[in-house]
Amino acid sequence: MAAVTRVRLLVASDAPEVAALNAQLGYKADVGEIRGRLEHIATKPDHSVLGAEGREGLLGFVHFFERPSVEKGFDMVVQSLVVDERGRAGGVGRVLMEAVEAAAKSKCIASVALSSRVDRLDAHAFYAALGYEVAATSSVFVKTLA
Repeated sequence: MAAVTRVRLLVASDAPEVAALNAQLGYKADVGEIRGRLEHIATKPDHSVLGAEGREGLLGFVHFFERPSVEKGFDMVVQSLVVDERGRAGGVGRVLMEAVEAAAKSKCIASVALSSRVDRLDAHAFYAALGYEVAATSSVFVKTLA
């Protein structure tokens, strides 16, 4: 896979490529669902979805947002980072995380936080190589509402 040629905000018309990337991590959603999600996120001023492009098209994306917190202050949260499986370990994830960190610094936010599933050991090694440390372990609770 080629190098990143630019990083840009993603828009609804990027939904087919975002859906394909998302599916690589097991998050199945059709193009219409992804388009709707991108459109909705675009209305949230504290959220961004950036894509890394190369000559082949979209190489990866990152969704991040500002999180104010009474107990911890403010941080930037990476909601999702997906890099095309054909190009992992090629620098795309690093470029996207650097963009998140730059966005945080530009808003005087002193930390970036993220979570990664316990079985994604390659992702853990990637984040550690970027200087991220495990700060906590927790269980995620979800209640599906009818």
